[in-house]
Amino acid sequence: MITRDDVIAGYRKFLDRAPESDEVISEQISSHESVEAFLASLRQSSEYRSRNGGSVAPPTGSARLSPWPHAKTITPANLESFITSSDEIGPPSSPEVEAFWHGMRYIPAARVNQKLDPFSEEYVGQQIAVYREIAARNLDQHMNELTDFAIEDHVAGANPYTHQPPPAVALHVGRVSRAIQYSGLQIGDHVLDMGCGWGTSCELMAFCGLEVTGLDINPRFVELVNTRAKRLGQKVGAVQGSFEDIPGNALYDAVLYYESLHHAIRPWETLSQVHSRLKPSGKLMLAGEPINEIWKHWGIRTDPLSIYCIRKFGWFESGWSADFISKCVKRCGFEVEYFAEEPGSIGWIMIARKVG
Repeated sequence: MITRDDVIAGYRKFLDRAPESDEVISEQISSHESVEAFLASLRQSSEYRSRNGGSVAPPTGSARLSPWPHAKTITPANLESFITSSDEIGPPSSPEVEAFWHGMRYIPAARVNQKLDPFSEEYVGQQIAVYREIAARNLDQHMNELTDFAIEDHVAGANPYTHQPPPAVALHVGRVSRAIQYSGLQIGDHVLDMGCGWGTSCELMAFCGLEVTGLDINPRFVELVNTRAKRLGQKVGAVQGSFEDIPGNALYDAVLYYESLHHAIRPWETLSQVHSRLKPSGKLMLAGEPINEIWKHWGIRTDPLSIYCIRKFGWFESGWSADFISKCVKRCGFEVEYFAEEPGSIGWIMIARKVG
């Protein structure tokens, strides 16, 4: 029987790296009946053969991928070619692009000393250097984390996403619903939705009987959330702010980060902020967050989708080990009550309670 540790050890031995995501680890476990079969597949992979001087045969049906001559390794030298080749094949969610990206990883040139204190400014600075190397721009979330869209279409849609297919919407709804389920909140409790984005999480919490304040750095998202809330008659109000700047002085029963905390440069700072804005025993809810073994503690995610988003849009895409994010939450004055993996590479849910 093959285990998670076997997969990680095999990748490090034969490919000199960690698996791209928990989704890849699960796929390897389900695809092989034994450790021997799994290791054999690694030795037969194009990445292993290219690293060891062997010839690499193109995958079946890959004629459209021929302009990419770099096997499965993305580097600063071929990063722009990676983006161009990806865009020529199709959108990130397409099966063709998923096939092209399968097994890829980015190798940064910027040096990161993983023996440093992961909370130190020196370590943060080294991870920001990795971001700049990939993004080819300075880190400015007030500029780079904005999204423009036709607001009228999203106001009128059945859900704020509008453009996503039903299975994708159901995935988001399921994750947020389970976070609410495990939170123990009561009807009428007031929740602060940090980085609320399109506002689907706001609407779902309101549907469950909660009062919601959404916060986002993008004024267009704030407008969308408030306009839909007025149309739907929900107890939802959104304000513009950032992880480091929460407007007002209200105290909340809970705070939710849905697919958003990993955009925080220093997550321990925003978690300390929300700790001060929670009532006694208030709940911290994390959902749709990335747990992986790319770095010992935390750092820029190097899977192809993250690399694509960083380079193309300038988003800050980080991830953490399970041990680090647990320590981070506890460091900020919370006690972890629930922590479990959900499907997908950024599918983890954590519920924690304010102490002190």
